[in-house]
Formats: sequence, C-alpha cells, structure tokens
Amino acid sequence: MIDSPRQNRRVAGRCRRGLAVIGVVTSLLTLSPTLGSIASASTISPAAVVIPDIDPIAIVAFQALDQLREDSTRFDRGQDLSATFIRLRREVVELIADRLALNADELEAAWADSDINHQTALIAALTQVGVPYKRFAMKPGIGFDCSGLTSFAWSQAGFNIPHNSTRQIRAADPRTYDTAQAGDLLRYPGHVMMWLGVGQAVIHSPQPRHFVEVKILNTRSMKRSTFGDPTE
Repeated sequence: MIDSPRQNRRVAGRCRRGLAVIGVVTSLLTLSPTLGSIASASTISPAAVVIPDIDPIAIVAFQALDQLREDSTRFDRGQDLSATFIRLRREVVELIADRLALNADELEAAWADSDINHQTALIAALTQVGVPYKRFAMKPGIGFDCSGLTSFAWSQAGFNIPHNSTRQIRAADPRTYDTAQAGDLLRYPGHVMMWLGVGQAVIHSPQPRHFVEVKILNTRSMKRSTFGDPTE
C-alpha cells in the first residue's frame, strides 16, 4: 500500500517536530561482509556500538530510519515520503510478517496510517531487535530493559518519556485497541511494550537472558494491557 500524497502532507503537518529531531540521529550503518556486525551512533550514545549477529530486521530498520531522517527536509518543501523509505518500510514489514505469520499488507497499512512520530519511534525500536535485555539499561546495541527500549525509541522521535513502565503509561494519553496507532505503548502490570499495529503483535525487551524481539502477545496478557500515546 502506497501512501497518498494528500495523506502524507496531512501527516507531515502534524508531525514536523518529531522529524526535526531525527536530524540529530546519526545512525551510520556499517555492515561487515558477513552481515555480522553493525556500528551505530544515536542520540542516546554518541559512541559507536557493535552489535554481534545483528538481526535482519534491525539491518533494514537502520536503513529505513536513516532514510526517514533524510526525508525530514522534504516535508518542509511540501513533498512526500520518498519511494526509498516506502520500499525499506515494506522490507521491514515483510520480515516481521514472515516471522510472526502476519498479513504483510495489513501490517504495512497500519504503519502507513500512523503519523510520522509513531513510525519513527517504532522503526527506531526495530533497529534494536536482537539486543540483550539488561536491567535498568538504555544503551543502544548493548542492552535495554523494557522501559529503556521504549524510552530510547520515543527519544528518536523527539519525545523524552520516563525510564519507568508505570510512569510511561500514566503520562501517555489513553488509547484503545480501536484508536491506538502502531508504535503506541502497550503495558500490563510490570512490563511495557510497543504495539506493531495489528492484532497482538508487539516489540519489547522481555526479561533477563532474552533479547529485544517481535512477538505475538498471548491473549491473557493482551487483555490485561493498556494502550497509551506518548505524544499527547
């Protein structure tokens, strides 16, 4: 699904703040010949970070985030998201859809319907797929706890949210399944995630000895969860 020019201009008008901040995100993608490592500089950690055995989702997400940063200047000229970003976004969608057995067209439509701040935060989170869980951490390429990942992701869209799952959801504007956007927070007691925009699909940093991942949340956890929009 390709975004219409009218929709993109409307979204851009609402979301220039997030994309302006993306200008300070210097995610410089450096892949080894075997795709075994990636170097990244971010607003959280200016130093280069090496991620061993980088996940394919993270590789393409880095490229998409860099392209979205480049596209930020296009909005000031009244132009639309680039075909390159839309192609890269589709590649990320297809990788996730294949992994979680989702409908790629439905997932892409959910992302395209989300504003640019939400797309930016979600794609930023996806650059960290495969990074280890680390308690109290918010270090790109090194480790995150659950709220560290969401704090990092939303910082890339220009929103500083607390590094605490309870405070994050309390500060966010309440949403429901029907009103939430891809990238919104999703929290059940003690754990915060980001919704992928369809069904029970999320990205999160789950627990010790695990890694940032995309997954289908079980029905019990989904029923206990609350949606929140950090931009409101």
